Amino acid sequence: INTCDQGLEMIADVGSPALKLHLDTFHMNIEEKDSAAAIRRAGPRLGHLHACGSDRGTPGNDQIDWKGIAAALRSIGYQGDVVIESFSARIRALARAASIWRPIEPTEAEIAWKGVRFLKRALPAGRRRLD
Repeated sequence: INTCDQGLEMIADVGSPALKLHLDTFHMNIEEKDSAAAIRRAGPRLGHLHACGSDRGTPGNDQIDWKGIAAALRSIGYQGDVVIESFSARIRALARAASIWRPIEPTEAEIAWKGVRFLKRALPAGRRRLD
């Protein structure tokens, strides 16, 4: 499953209200024509969101349309979790699998702190659990 629409089709085929969609900003940047439109199509079926930069790095320090994503999340009343997903060149097996060949930030902690600060400013408050 590579796109929101493919995920929604699977959810419809399964027919369970318990099944939700997990979207990821890094992958949406590659697979979707419009990430915000994909979020709006997901609507109440969106259950989880990974926030990751277009370079697999810190959210907000990249070319993803975060304003569009924030507006889409607001428009569907998303109250679910937003989780930073990033990678480190220091963990060699993971770096190799994710094709990370350079440090994204000086430390993993900086990815987390910078990402959280950005997401707190950029995204709708919802059930903000970023503290």
